[in-house]
Amino acid sequence: MPQRAQSNRNAARRTHARRRALPLALLAAGPILAAPLSAELEGDVSAGYDSNPAQSHEATGLAFARYVFAAVQPIGLGGADVSLGASGFYTDYEAANDNYRFALNADWSGTWPDDSGVLTVSAAGAAYRDALVPADARNEAALTLRYERMLTTRDSLDLTAEVRQLGYIYPSLPWAGRPGSGPSLPAAGQSGRARGGLAVRRTDLLSGLGIDVTHAWSPTLTGVLSAAITRCNSPVPVDAYVRSGAGFQIRAEPAVDWSLELGLGWSRTAYDRAPQQQERVDNEVAAGLTLRRTIEQAALFCSLDWIDSQSTIATRAFRQQVTQCGLSWSF
Repeated sequence: MPQRAQSNRNAARRTHARRRALPLALLAAGPILAAPLSAELEGDVSAGYDSNPAQSHEATGLAFARYVFAAVQPIGLGGADVSLGASGFYTDYEAANDNYRFALNADWSGTWPDDSGVLTVSAAGAAYRDALVPADARNEAALTLRYERMLTTRDSLDLTAEVRQLGYIYPSLPWAGRPGSGPSLPAAGQSGRARGGLAVRRTDLLSGLGIDVTHAWSPTLTGVLSAAITRCNSPVPVDAYVRSGAGFQIRAEPAVDWSLELGLGWSRTAYDRAPQQQERVDNEVAAGLTLRRTIEQAALFCSLDWIDSQSTIATRAFRQQVTQCGLSWSF
């Protein structure tokens, strides 16, 4: 479920984690390109309304159109299962408030210790830009270790460990990004003072552990229970935090070619290095609902996501509701 619902998408996360696979291994492209090309492509186009895209206390809603794509190329490299690819999205909000993300990944996976377990190592790089909340614009590099294991014919376990570096592009004041918006930023490449604070450019390091347990009650009804903990180390002490969360998602197929997904999540973010007079703890509850109708290799979908974040600092609390409908496809 969320960071924007650290919880809301656990079953989907596993599917997209495989398809997120993308290149670093382009450096080894010589012998690799001898393998036949069989790229997997997917994407979606949607439109909707976000009641609070900046996740700020003073909410301003915006309509949007959103475009998402992913491309994965499996390759043969010795006996290993390696894939390269690219993925990204572009969100076109009203006025000059757009944001977009582009990522490249490389995945290596193999069975361990037997055929019922799959170990995957992923390296990734990404660029995220945001005209609405410039303080969130950043470059990312990540290393992820994932282990998936079938426990029984109906149960599976997914363990994830990740280290991610976030290099923020612009100088910003503490707590200037989501969740909760801060003072306006100085121009790119400059630093400045506002409200007694110094705007600085920083690089944070995230390290996290997550677990998903999936159970299939029937061929048409599946549930996923998840938990995660993340530590953010930042050169700006007040921006450092520990986030813990849990979520539950249930997926049902009430009729042929129809699916319904319901997600619920909770997280607690403690900014544990802030001064005592600025003690900040955010408690967030999130829910999501998605209805999907499959038509061959395409699908029509509508979704509703809701977040309520309460903070010990009142001006950092916010509520957000996002509704969208669209078309997705894969081939």
